[in-house]
Amino acid sequence: MRIRGPRTITGLMAAGCLLAAAPLLGGLLYASVVLDRLTRMTEVLLDHGMATTQLGMQLRDDLSNLERSSRQYALLRDDRLQDLTERRWRDTAITVRRLNAQLPTAATAFVAADISARFAVANANWHIADFAATSAAIDGLHTLQQRADVLIGNGRLQLESEFEHVRAEAQRARRQMFACALTLIPLGGMLAWGFSVAVTRPVKQMFRAISALGRSRYKPVPTIRFPHEMHRLSQQIEWLRRRLGQLEADKERFLRQVSHELKTPLACLREGTELLSEGALGELTERQGEVASILSESTAELESLIDNLLAYSEWRAGRQESQRSWFEADALLSEVLSVHRLRLSKRALTVDINIREPRVFALRAQIRVAVDNLITNAIKHSPPGSTIEVCVVANDGQFDLSVRDYGRGVPDADKEVIFEPFVRGLEVEEQGIRGTGIGLSIVDETLLAHSGSVSVEDAYPGARFRLRWPYPHV
Repeated sequence: MRIRGPRTITGLMAAGCLLAAAPLLGGLLYASVVLDRLTRMTEVLLDHGMATTQLGMQLRDDLSNLERSSRQYALLRDDRLQDLTERRWRDTAITVRRLNAQLPTAATAFVAADISARFAVANANWHIADFAATSAAIDGLHTLQQRADVLIGNGRLQLESEFEHVRAEAQRARRQMFACALTLIPLGGMLAWGFSVAVTRPVKQMFRAISALGRSRYKPVPTIRFPHEMHRLSQQIEWLRRRLGQLEADKERFLRQVSHELKTPLACLREGTELLSEGALGELTERQGEVASILSESTAELESLIDNLLAYSEWRAGRQESQRSWFEADALLSEVLSVHRLRLSKRALTVDINIREPRVFALRAQIRVAVDNLITNAIKHSPPGSTIEVCVVANDGQFDLSVRDYGRGVPDADKEVIFEPFVRGLEVEEQGIRGTGIGLSIVDETLLAHSGSVSVEDAYPGARFRLRWPYPHV
């Protein structure tokens, strides 16, 4: 017969609480049994001690009264004293019999038997009508009083011994309960931890799956069959993953198709502009040359935007260079800046390069695209005649590449969103700066591929974009 456990989080938590509490309940039951045993031992001990003390004191009183009555009767020979004495002999005999019946312990039984034998001899001598026998009986009663004192003393010693035994049992029970607590409390904690893991593990899996979806990583969601609520949630997230993946694929396909469709007429436009600028169709006037130059620059800028769209589409499709290598940072920066030389010259911008780590280990093509996007971004936001600072260092086991401009900076509200695809900052919208909003998202994707991060900092004035990725282990 198959035993089915709880299938829901509620049932699992209830079962976990019960199982975690079971060892503690077992410990309480064990403590209750031990305390009950100690209570019974204490009750028995008190009963024996009180019985011994009471019987001993009663016997001593009876013997004292009997001795006094016997001496008075032996001296006066009064009939009324005889009846009183006989009654006290009978009462004392009853006390002696009770003493032998109720004191079975070894410490008191021997003395009680001795008292019983001595009392029998004294009783026999008393009923012999002889002066010597009567005197012997009275002397025997006096001796019995001393034995009664011995009985009381032995009873007290026995009571103390029994109390020591109970005290030792209590100490042993305390140690056992302490050991039980040391065992059961961790056991209960382990059971509680185990059930908490059973609940939190699928939650963590769902968290990782949702985080992956947030980063546009559409890997299949792990199938969670337990608990039931997590199983249904995993099915919904898997449906969402497939839906988002389909939408992402449609978006990338649209970007690729539109970009390629735009490049054909753009190529024709660029060739026609170059022919006009070179005078192939006749000499141009000064104003016509300016128009041709504007057309050429706009065509180049539009081609750069389309290339960014294509690069972004390739990034999303996962077609990336996979081999990292060492390369010279100075050569990479020179290569990137040569592409932007004309734009830097038109805005009278200078580039200050500070290379403290000459060689960098990374995917060169991807880092080049990331740096190109940062330089492009800095040129757009730098005021004319200012400086763009580029720094390459290595700190705390990480490469650190930063690009700083002296523009208006990045508002705090934009710092968290400007690295998302197709998001443009407030300054860009206000100043009408053209762009697609995917340059910084490509930078972010690049650093994710390198297990690094990209951040923007206030430079007062301007902004500093900082790329960090780990140094290779030697």
